Amino acid sequence: MGFARRLLGLVVAVSLVASSAALAQTARDPGREAMLQTIGMLAGQGLVLGHEALAGLAARYEKGLVSREQAGRVLADMGRYAELVAGVFKDRLMGRLGPEERRDLGQLIGFYEVERECVAALAAFVGGEAKNRAAFDASMERLSGIIRQISLGQGAP
Repeated sequence: MGFARRLLGLVVAVSLVASSAALAQTARDPGREAMLQTIGMLAGQGLVLGHEALAGLAARYEKGLVSREQAGRVLADMGRYAELVAGVFKDRLMGRLGPEERRDLGQLIGFYEVERECVAALAAFVGGEAKNRAAFDASMERLSGIIRQISLGQGAP
């Protein structure tokens, strides 16, 4: 179920790429603004789902509801997803946007970079390379901070 949600996020990312020509327009019009707000809302939902999926996987693993192998497979998928989305945002969209949109997209890229760190930290814990989940918890706190920052419409720190 969590992977299906992540796949939905990928669809949103691909939609962003497909609509990049419209995003590159310099003129501000109400339709464009509505589209950007809609993309922002969808992206925000994807951020929260990603955060919750990681927290849920960690809890299920600690309670013995998923095996080490199952958790490892899910984490591998999540890592590939975060890598793919960050790459699409950086390589395909960043150069086509205006300064304000680049700042906003930079925050989303930052989220996916920290999400990759969370995935790696949880994978180290699940794989026995880390004795506890302290690194994962610290990364998750950073991820929560980015979500708060984006949801409040604040600029990059």
